[in-house]
Amino acid sequence: MTAPFAQGRQRIAVTDLIVEAFVGISAWERVPGKRQRLKFDVAVFRDEFGSESDIEDCFNYSALQRFLAGFGERPHIDLLEEIVADILDFCFEDARVVAVEASVAKPDVFNGKGVPSVAIAIDRAGWAARRAS
Repeated sequence: MTAPFAQGRQRIAVTDLIVEAFVGISAWERVPGKRQRLKFDVAVFRDEFGSESDIEDCFNYSALQRFLAGFGERPHIDLLEEIVADILDFCFEDARVVAVEASVAKPDVFNGKGVPSVAIAIDRAGWAARRAS
């Protein structure tokens, strides 16, 4: 049996991206006009790599960065879980992506006494099965 990643996988990521957005379920998070920082770390994995000769052969991390930055323009979102699900859907739109790790955190919620975050690491088949159920 071949171990996962035995043949190698390419990892493409956007990390440490901070976006101010309308997010959260607490009363103080729902004050009109109140934004808070979200920190994104997202990586996609591909099995086919090593022969890229132009940008079309690559995962478009610029598009991923723009997608993540776009959360700052969205209406209020209650849950980090919703955000992570949207990120996974976006990343798996590229048929070459075989797995994704996505994390979003709210660094300011507990005023330096911890950072709430939600992260999912999942392969394409696993995500498709969860979305189908």
